[in-house]
Amino acid sequence: MEKEKAKLTENLAFPETDLTLVVEGQKIHVNKSVLSEHSPVFDTMFKSQFKESTAKEIPLEDKKAEDVVEFLSCFYPKMKHPVTAENVLQVLPIAHEYQSPLVTDCEDFMIAMCKPDKRLTVNTLLDYILVGEKYGLTRFIEAAVELCARIDFDLLNGKKFHHYLGTQDKNISLKFSKIGINTKYAISKKRLERIEKYYRKNPDKSGNDVAIPLS
Repeated sequence: MEKEKAKLTENLAFPETDLTLVVEGQKIHVNKSVLSEHSPVFDTMFKSQFKESTAKEIPLEDKKAEDVVEFLSCFYPKMKHPVTAENVLQVLPIAHEYQSPLVTDCEDFMIAMCKPDKRLTVNTLLDYILVGEKYGLTRFIEAAVELCARIDFDLLNGKKFHHYLGTQDKNISLKFSKIGINTKYAISKKRLERIEKYYRKNPDKSGNDVAIPLS
């Protein structure tokens, strides 16, 4: 176990260090100017009268070392990992906390994933919607609403039918239940607009719709 920890610590080393972040007992060697450039929170911290301004080590509580490393790797010189499906949910919470421009990168990535040809799973889409609501990503929520309006509602709320056998994904049902009422309303409104548009183009499909005079 100790060998594994030592190896992890070694892997977390960054060049040009003058500060150490301590996360889950692991030491991540970083540079203050790099952090300040990419985070106004860190910049304020280092320029303030707080003890962190002169500290050689700063503990980051309630975070995973691997998440912090991935966050740093997305902007650190000579690294600059792209935001991907594998790391967006790792990077976004930390980027939001430290007011990093990476928040926009994460939002842009999630918006791009809302294109039908990306084949985003319902499970992941709901994960994105929940964090989008949490961190106020309004542009993404608009894109997600557009996509949700085109998805079978039984898939969205956890019911899925495969080879005519109906099963329910309770994990998806739980996630869907956590979506905010405003987002659910927007999805419902957009779905209704699509239905109305379809019937206007196909009046013979309108079924039992009733036409009455306006006045």
